[in-house]
Amino acid sequence: MEKSNFDQLLQRYLTGKVSEKERIKIEAWLDVVKTDDVTDLELSKEDEEKIFQKITGTIQDEGQITKQPLRTREIPVFQWAIGIAAALLLAVSYFIWNGYNGSDGVEKMILNDGTIVWLRGEESKLSYYEKPGETGRYAELTGEALFEVTKDANRPFILKCGEITIKVLGTSFSVKTLNNSLELEVLTGRVNLSSENDKAGIDVEPNQKIIYTGKTDLIKTPLNETEVSTLTKDTEYDMQFMNATLDKVLDRIEKKFEIDVKIENNQITKCRITADFTDHSLESTFQMISEVLDFKYKIDGNIVTVTGAGCK
Repeated sequence: MEKSNFDQLLQRYLTGKVSEKERIKIEAWLDVVKTDDVTDLELSKEDEEKIFQKITGTIQDEGQITKQPLRTREIPVFQWAIGIAAALLLAVSYFIWNGYNGSDGVEKMILNDGTIVWLRGEESKLSYYEKPGETGRYAELTGEALFEVTKDANRPFILKCGEITIKVLGTSFSVKTLNNSLELEVLTGRVNLSSENDKAGIDVEPNQKIIYTGKTDLIKTPLNETEVSTLTKDTEYDMQFMNATLDKVLDRIEKKFEIDVKIENNQITKCRITADFTDHSLESTFQMISEVLDFKYKIDGNIVTVTGAGCK
């Protein structure tokens, strides 16, 4: 199903891609809505479009944003107990991405902590939220996805898949859920898999696969190259370069992180690099390149400016 203008706006807000004026208006609207009892809130398509129009263009003063009429159902559609932030939860619940109905069946999303997720298949669905007053990062998944989690020792990334909990600090792994079973493949880092009946869980190491059915013991098996290739197909996960020109490297970096790179000296694009930036953040990637080549970089939102002589 195609996302509405309102859904796309919220996705941009959650991933830090709205303008400053849009951010102010969104948060002003949330401040108004959160004072209501919205346990059974449902916004109609017309309500969503009105809010979208007010936030993106027709209201000049954020103070003019007013409450939209709230509709209710006898049975709530969303659970409102947890979410991205208190105000946002009360207004629209946590944000949900549905699988992309495209030719390759993969949709990429960059979460607001920098984590990259490739959601695979039309039936796959991911929700992401942060609990107010807590340091954790939380997500829920049904279906299949490849995760490249931004490393943050102070903020664990906790993924719920039914009764299974997957906890990481920073790593890359693939998860596939099917009925009451779960398949986990770890590419880098260490992942802890636990359940309601086994709170301590089991640690899964890099290049290991584990299948959980809820009925039998967990059995680890090694990942082979063919399986890894299948897991990363149609994604920008693999960032290994062999004697590649910098313009080729930067092109792939732009696509992966959805950024624009501005280069003051075009001669630098002819420099060649042999390196592996797989499972590295945007900051880490440019830091590594700057150590090899004679240049400086500045990251400002979605714009990265590169200066310097480059190779000699």
